Amino acid sequence: MSKLDGAMQRRVLVVDDDVLQLRSIERMARREPRIQLTTTTSPIEALLLVASTRPEVVILDVFMPGMNGLEVCRQLKANSQTCDLTVVLASATMNPTLAEEARLAGATHVVQKPVSLELVFEDLDREPTEALEPVERTAQVRGSDLLVSMLEDAGVDQVFGLPGGAISPIHDALLDSRIRTITTRHESGAMFAAAGYAHATGKLAVVAVTSGPGALNAMTGLASAWCDGLPVLLLVGEVPRAAHGKGVLQDGSAHGLHLVEMARHVTKMSAEIPRASALPHVVRRAIATAMSGKKGPVMLTLPLDVTTALVTPPRVGGAISIGETLAPEILDELVTILRTSHRPLILAGSGLRSSSAPERLLRVAEALSCPVATTPKGKGVFPEDHPLALGVLGMGGHPSARTYLETNPDVVMVIGSSLGDIATDNFSIQLQAKTLIHVDIDARQIGKSYEPTHAVVASAAELLGGLAERLVGTKRRRSLQAILANRGVERLALEASVTPQRIASHDAIREIQRALPSDTIFTVDSGEHFLFAVQYLETALPDAFLVMTGLGSMGQSIGAAIGAQLAHRHRSVAAICGDGCFAMNAFEIATAVAERLPIRVFVFNDGVLGMVEKGHQKVYGRRAEYPTGPTGPLDVCAIARGLGATAILVDGTGQLAVAERLLAHHRGPVVVDVRIDPAIVMRGKDRVSAMTPTGGMNLPLPAPRPAIQRLGN
Repeated sequence: MSKLDGAMQRRVLVVDDDVLQLRSIERMARREPRIQLTTTTSPIEALLLVASTRPEVVILDVFMPGMNGLEVCRQLKANSQTCDLTVVLASATMNPTLAEEARLAGATHVVQKPVSLELVFEDLDREPTEALEPVERTAQVRGSDLLVSMLEDAGVDQVFGLPGGAISPIHDALLDSRIRTITTRHESGAMFAAAGYAHATGKLAVVAVTSGPGALNAMTGLASAWCDGLPVLLLVGEVPRAAHGKGVLQDGSAHGLHLVEMARHVTKMSAEIPRASALPHVVRRAIATAMSGKKGPVMLTLPLDVTTALVTPPRVGGAISIGETLAPEILDELVTILRTSHRPLILAGSGLRSSSAPERLLRVAEALSCPVATTPKGKGVFPEDHPLALGVLGMGGHPSARTYLETNPDVVMVIGSSLGDIATDNFSIQLQAKTLIHVDIDARQIGKSYEPTHAVVASAAELLGGLAERLVGTKRRRSLQAILANRGVERLALEASVTPQRIASHDAIREIQRALPSDTIFTVDSGEHFLFAVQYLETALPDAFLVMTGLGSMGQSIGAAIGAQLAHRHRSVAAICGDGCFAMNAFEIATAVAERLPIRVFVFNDGVLGMVEKGHQKVYGRRAEYPTGPTGPLDVCAIARGLGATAILVDGTGQLAVAERLLAHHRGPVVVDVRIDPAIVMRGKDRVSAMTPTGGMNLPLPAPRPAIQRLGN
């Protein structure tokens, strides 16, 4: 006997964007003459049908585009003419949290999809208290509080960002946590600070910003973290789901700015939290995604109704990990190749900045008597005071590295570098050795600009650890003198400045390094000063040189210095930037003042966008003018003092020595206006011509052989 037998005839409206579900319900209704059924896939049309068909029961799918079932229910219950309707909310993911949201919206009953009309009416014939079981509110927490507690469990101790209406639940939850909130002056500054923190620690860094312009201001920093492989979690507040597509201010949903889709191209994962019950699971996946494999940024948008809803914390924990296993025969083959080579070279990139990789690289290089060059981003992962060090190869690189490469090494092993133009001395043909081994954790980086004879998809630490184990007790078959034409890193010899009230950039770099402790962490910006920092800073520690050249964004060094200083409270941290870079992000000096961070900011000030002017002259044969100040050099000291920092002017050699005491002991930020001589430049290869069809690479490629790939996950 049908469960509807004996029941009165009922008018029913079913609203679901799943056409197959509606067809199934229509088949059920045809078997029951007591049901007058109306269906629609549009929640907007449903509100009109309620007025025309006057149903007694409305069954709503919870999750529909445009306007979800919860919002339709609220509108029906808020209308005096429809408030007495029986409203049933249905979902395939119905749980106590969602049931409580339905009750608060005014629903009479909740059911699990797929919907059975017989079971629905069986529930309707029961007492309402039986249909909606009470939820244990004591076990629930606000969505924002649950998210912040998950960040604490993940080891997050700093959150960077700016407050705003849509992200306010997160900032409110942070008030009750152990996590420190760093309020920057601009969202890009927050992203660069987080990137610097992630760069200096290898840990997850978190940024919380509001919707609309807050998220858009953070996009440059997000792209920078993507290009440099830095684990940054960007949390973006969003307008409530019920307001999506209604033209409300700062709507970043798929019906507005579509922030998730914008960020998808520069993140490892970009998603909106679809409902409160999904929050813990999506957050866990985002954290695991940022930290696994080649690290990188992720972005989550958080609708206001999700972060303010009550959520039941999941009872089951656990961690997500990705295993790595290199087959022994792969390592054995690489050891044989390296041992039998006549002129080997290891080129180490920034992928070696993990805690164990630099030490393992040192062991491998010494066991093989193999010279090591680094990319500009990798500067420091191999100590530049070691006899096997060639220094930096690539943009701003050392003559010793270039000279050795020009002798055509027979085996080149590249580890942790994507081999872009900055890292390869503008795609040097000599790197395409007879045997080219390319090792990277990201398979997409291999084969982009060179043709490796051996491709190894693995982390630097994993590969070097396997090589080091096999090289224990290896006798050196070559003497250092037979390999190296020169001992140590050779740096360019440039003249001193003869211009009054100016100092040559290379002299300034050397004086800065003498004035600061030996363990100083340098964050370096984009511009001509980058070349001098790469060339003349003598770096022996693997974490002492932090640059973000993947995107090459100007102004990132100050934020990065803030992040690095928060990561290493007892280390000295100094930013080296140009006056153009300083003008872009100077207001983060106020953040350093507010947080009492003793960063040192050295602004190489020549009054113009020097690299751009010189590049224009080289390409077009005439000089365009791009000044940074209104009538002369930018008054860096006045700006810095206005932001609350101590500032000094250096316009000649020997002056920094006088300020050593101030640099060593002042507890807040110190900004140094370094008036450099623009006439003293470093000559390098023409990057523009190297990337043109006529000036690019024309590599004699070896016959391909089977690539070596990582085994396992």
